[in-house]
Amino acid sequence: MSAPLIILAITFAVQLIIPKTPARRGLFGMLVLVLPILAIFGFSVYQSWQQYLTWKSNDLGKLFLPPYQNWDYFVFFARTRFFNPYFLSLAAALVFLAAAKYFNKKYQERFFEPIEPYLLATAFFVVGHPLWLFYLIIFLIAALAGNSYLTYKFYRTNKSDKSYRISFYYFWLPAAISTILISKWLAALPWWQTLKF
Repeated sequence: MSAPLIILAITFAVQLIIPKTPARRGLFGMLVLVLPILAIFGFSVYQSWQQYLTWKSNDLGKLFLPPYQNWDYFVFFARTRFFNPYFLSLAAALVFLAAAKYFNKKYQERFFEPIEPYLLATAFFVVGHPLWLFYLIIFLIAALAGNSYLTYKFYRTNKSDKSYRISFYYFWLPAAISTILISKWLAALPWWQTLKF
């Protein structure tokens, strides 16, 4: 089982265990996002260290390390292999977090519960690149389906009622887990490699 899958499963379990309360804002939301960031980049450091040890113990691998190569080669290899997919997905996550919080505040929390932008950003980050693009498609389909349902209910009843608001509170993390689970089939597609670094 991959580290991102474990991180999402643990985060989702915490989400299920801790009850929904108004206190689940600010600090809890930041923890939901920051702890997976620390875990992912910590795991990337661990993978880089393991790569170093593997090359160091191999006669051919030694040639990629000092004194045969300077450190730039190893740093470039580790960065592109273990860090870059998460740098890009982190940038996307922060953009979506800022946008979700801004529009949610502007429209009196009509779109998300207060913690949801953090869950959404966590999911965007943890799936990595290029899976965050597929997660974005899932996100847009869910938003379109939810809004279509609300529009149908509005026109059917001819009144706007906040009870018709659909919460995706328990959707974001399972959708990210599903995205990771289907990634092995996505990786078989010919254009997959063009999206990777």
